[in-house]
Amino acid sequence: MNPTVEPIATAIGSADISRATPDDIVDVLDILDEAARWLASRGINQWPTDGFPRDLVAGDIARGEVYIARRDRRAVGTFTLQWGDELFWPGAIEAAGYIHRIAVRRDAHGLGIELIKFAERATAATGRKILRLDCFSGNDVLCAYYERAGFVRRADIEIEPGDDATVPKSTGRFFARQYEKSVH
Repeated sequence: MNPTVEPIATAIGSADISRATPDDIVDVLDILDEAARWLASRGINQWPTDGFPRDLVAGDIARGEVYIARRDRRAVGTFTLQWGDELFWPGAIEAAGYIHRIAVRRDAHGLGIELIKFAERATAATGRKILRLDCFSGNDVLCAYYERAGFVRRADIEIEPGDDATVPKSTGRFFARQYEKSVH
C-alpha cells in the first residue's frame, strides 16, 4: 500500500499527511502515548497512560482510518477519521465524519488545527456535511479549543469506561462532550 501524501502548511512549517500504514503503528502509538502522558501530567485523566491499545490502533490503520503527519520525515501528529460512531453518538442518523484521537507531539504545537482542517476537507470530499468529535467534558482547555475551531457543543453523555479501550478505567464515571461542525 502506497498512501497518497499531501503537503499541508502549518504553524510549524510544511508537513506531509498521509494515511498510516501498518509500518507506522509504532510512530502513531508513540505520539498518542506522549499526548496521554502530557495530559496526565496536567491532571487530566482522559487517555490511558499505560499505553494505547495496539490492537485497536492496528485495526483502525488496517481499515485506512488513521492519518499521520510528518515534518522532515519525523512523525509529529496523528488522528483517526471514521464514518460512524455508535458509542459516542448513539442514534445519530446524519451522514458524518467522526474524528478521534487527534494528537501532536509537544514540539509540534499548532499542528492540531491543521489536522482538523484536513479532516474537514476529507469529510466534505465524501459528500458528508458534518464533522463530529467527542472529548472528555472535564478538559476545559480542549473543549474551548474545539469551540474556537468552530465546533458547536451538542450534549454531554456518560460512557462506561469499559466500553471504550481508550478511556482509563480509573476514571469511574466518564462524561464525553459531543461537538459537531458543518463542513462544505
